[in-house]
Amino acid sequence: MIANIYPLALIFISLAILIVSADQLVSQADSLAQKFNFSQILIGLTVVAFGTSAPELIVSISAAILEVPATNAIVGNVIGSNIANSLLVLGTAGLLYKVDFNNIDRITNFYLFIVTACVILILSTESNINYLHSIIFLIILIFFIQHLSSFKNDDSGTTEIDKKVSYLRLLLSFIGFFIGGNLFLSESLTFFSNLGIGHTVIGLAVLALGTSLPELITLIISALRKKTAIGIGNIIGSNIMNILFVLLPSVLIVQARGIEFSLSNLDGNNDLALLAIVTSIIITLSLIKKPLNKVLSLFFILSYIIFIYKLF
Repeated sequence: MIANIYPLALIFISLAILIVSADQLVSQADSLAQKFNFSQILIGLTVVAFGTSAPELIVSISAAILEVPATNAIVGNVIGSNIANSLLVLGTAGLLYKVDFNNIDRITNFYLFIVTACVILILSTESNINYLHSIIFLIILIFFIQHLSSFKNDDSGTTEIDKKVSYLRLLLSFIGFFIGGNLFLSESLTFFSNLGIGHTVIGLAVLALGTSLPELITLIISALRKKTAIGIGNIIGSNIMNILFVLLPSVLIVQARGIEFSLSNLDGNNDLALLAIVTSIIITLSLIKKPLNKVLSLFFILSYIIFIYKLF
């Protein structure tokens, strides 16, 4: 019993770190948007999405620089994170409050579609990610950055800045996500292991929750602060960034080392099919301007539970 108190205490500490980090990230991102008259959705797609995707980037780069690159782990990290963001995070948020995609424009939807479709097509038909694939993703990345730079300033709101932007707090919120997420994962594994729960079950369930906590807490905090555009932009932006700013750099690192980015041992057709379905639903809801209702939110969560169960 005593052995469980220490890891349990650290779990609560990690959750506190994540909540404070999310609160600061949303707060400073909102101030940043006000200072430069950027729209909240742009800040969500970029600054906030980068902050919550940083753990995935570090994990993938670490896997890419191993003596024998863990290419399957890199791909699994990105695909699993996008599925968790779409089903688990959006599903949970949809049960708590109204989630709509009205601020996601058609071009952003197109980029979400094209990067997801490219990944699914490559992973389902090829045995490796070659230089041609990397060039295609680089071209998409360049156009996506151009798209982000073309966002119009938000002149509809007040020009008065509620508070000054603290870039130090913004940086610390990124660091807090990394520390809090890793602490939650490691201590949760210890805690549930002490309860006699199998490592496979713990790893799949806790890893999914741990890597999705930054996005989930950010989405909830943004809703509480009535800045839902930042939270929704964070999810869409994270799913795009996980491919263009997490997967692509990892692929380029492996290729720069003269090593083939192999997909030969990858077995994830069911994962890719699920990613295709949920991404299609999100894009459709965004295009027809329909919110994610509670029935569909529950469907998302149940689908994720089934997805995790079938991994065993």
